Amino acid sequence: MKKKLAVISTACLLILASDPIPSNATPDSSSDVLDQSTDVDTTEDVKAIFDSLYQEGYSLGEEDGYAEKKFEQFDQTTGLDKSSEEFTWFMMGYTVGYKKGQQQKEEELKTEQENEMAAGEEEGYQQGVLDYKHATIQSEIDPFPSKSSDWNKGYVQGYKKAISLMDLSVKAKKEGYDQGLENDSMSVPSMYDDEDVTRQAFTEGFETAQAEVLKQQKKQFEKQGYVQGYHDLSLEVPAEAEGELQTAFEQGYEKGQKQKQKDVKADGYDSAFTYQTYRAPKNLQDKPELEKWYKAGFYSNKDVKPLQQKAYKDGWKLGKEMSVPKKYQQNKAAVAMYKKYFEQGQKKQDKTVSHILLGSGIVLTLVVLITLWRLRRRKNEETTLDS
Repeated sequence: MKKKLAVISTACLLILASDPIPSNATPDSSSDVLDQSTDVDTTEDVKAIFDSLYQEGYSLGEEDGYAEKKFEQFDQTTGLDKSSEEFTWFMMGYTVGYKKGQQQKEEELKTEQENEMAAGEEEGYQQGVLDYKHATIQSEIDPFPSKSSDWNKGYVQGYKKAISLMDLSVKAKKEGYDQGLENDSMSVPSMYDDEDVTRQAFTEGFETAQAEVLKQQKKQFEKQGYVQGYHDLSLEVPAEAEGELQTAFEQGYEKGQKQKQKDVKADGYDSAFTYQTYRAPKNLQDKPELEKWYKAGFYSNKDVKPLQQKAYKDGWKLGKEMSVPKKYQQNKAAVAMYKKYFEQGQKKQDKTVSHILLGSGIVLTLVVLITLWRLRRRKNEETTLDS
């Protein structure tokens, strides 16, 4: 018994010390094993025994390798029921299985570590972005006791990566903006093109600048269109005005024409305060469309007669000072007309007063003369009686 165990131990040490044997290793029909005495007569039988012993050893070895404990599955009876050749086959399977179990365990640990680091890195990255946006960047990152060392390591890496990328994205956005002011087509530098964050920041900067340029251009073309429309010129869109710029020019032109019509109509309205009858201005005689608006403004003025009457009455009243109604105080033509009729009222007032005073003077003179005549007559009558 002791001799058997010694043989097993020696065989195990020799096999485990050697290189792993491939799992498809099988005894060759030309090997020395087949030359030795055995109870099996055919090569097929030998191969079947080899496969069985190899697989038995492989299974035990894989379990021990995964647990990283050699011969954990062995006991004092292991190998006693096998010949030296059979035990060698068994140990070949065990050695390969042990290595396989070890490898599987290492791969699982590595995957777990990678997953832990990836999870920590993701959370650290998100926190870094938030801290950057809120200007609360941590110079020293405290570990999370409830997390593994791999997770904490990943968290620190993710946090620092976020800060670095956010710094770079600020620079990228500025450069994108500058490029957008100078060029119509975007070209992202390679240093910003590798990361989504920096590439997006550069793109945002470029698009912001392009929007500002377009806004300014639209404003300029709308102003040009307005001037053209206000001066009643025919619509001529500049060749460089395409797409939205053409639309802006045409909108400006339409606004200019509408404002011109509004101003011409207002001029016609004001002219009614000055002229008693309609007369077309010389500068509109060859522009029938504008002259139509001027005429419409003239006849839309229904305030002329009421204002004339008020001004005349205000001027006729004694002690009444000239006071243009608030509604017309900003209208020069209306103020001029009010003043004209107010003064006419004042003249009428002066003339009436003069007539009244003249009439009153004649009556007073007659009364005085009659009184004097009566006094003289009475005095003469008294003198006659006395004599």
